[in-house]
Amino acid sequence: MSKKKIHIAIVGVISVCLLAIGAWFIVTVVFSGPLTGNMRHDFGVVQIDRPKTVLTHTYRLQNTTDHALQLTNAVPSCGCTTTDWPKEPVGVGEELVVPVNLTLRRSQLRTSSVRLEFATGEVVVLRIQGIGRFTQPMSIMPPEPILYSNAMQGTRAILSLEWSGKEKPEKPTLKVPEGLHIEFDDWILSKEAEANIGIPELWTIRMRLMLREDVEGSQEFSINMLESPELVVHFRVDTEPPGAIRD
Repeated sequence: MSKKKIHIAIVGVISVCLLAIGAWFIVTVVFSGPLTGNMRHDFGVVQIDRPKTVLTHTYRLQNTTDHALQLTNAVPSCGCTTTDWPKEPVGVGEELVVPVNLTLRRSQLRTSSVRLEFATGEVVVLRIQGIGRFTQPMSIMPPEPILYSNAMQGTRAILSLEWSGKEKPEKPTLKVPEGLHIEFDDWILSKEAEANIGIPELWTIRMRLMLREDVEGSQEFSINMLESPELVVHFRVDTEPPGAIRD
């Protein structure tokens, strides 16, 4: 290799090193924030109760600047997130403690952020997320069916099920009081799963509730599915003129 080529190679290596050092300086100094610590939190898959569950994570971040930091605002990216941000200044080397609440209302992935704004103009963004899963994946509409003693075709109801199984769900099993009869149609896939946003499949099945005789005792029945909590359904018995109930 000639001296000229060696010189060019050396210059090239030095240039690459200088570029790498410059990039490191820009990332660590120019774009670095005033705080250090974990600014992301993932709750993972969380069991939630209807109608909602509120999760809380506390961020603990250290002031690594040479000046005190005064937080002037904390702006959530959506209504699902709230925070009770501290109003006192944080001295050099001290810890900023920010609790953030994330509300989950559905069985899906929820992502959010909180923008921390300081009096010096500096900004830090906290990111938070979690995947909700209803503790009780079954629900019924109407929530409290009304049964009529003279309705020959019974009362209709729809049972919904959030399902993560690979196969079609089996038909539910029942515990019913004496005098009540319930029939199921077949499960129908009402909504496909959306794995990228954590939404499971939604299956529905039609039910027909019929009174064979007067119900004795408590006016409730229960629905059971494998790996799901028992769903207790309350119902009411009423009277209606003949022919008023239509299928």
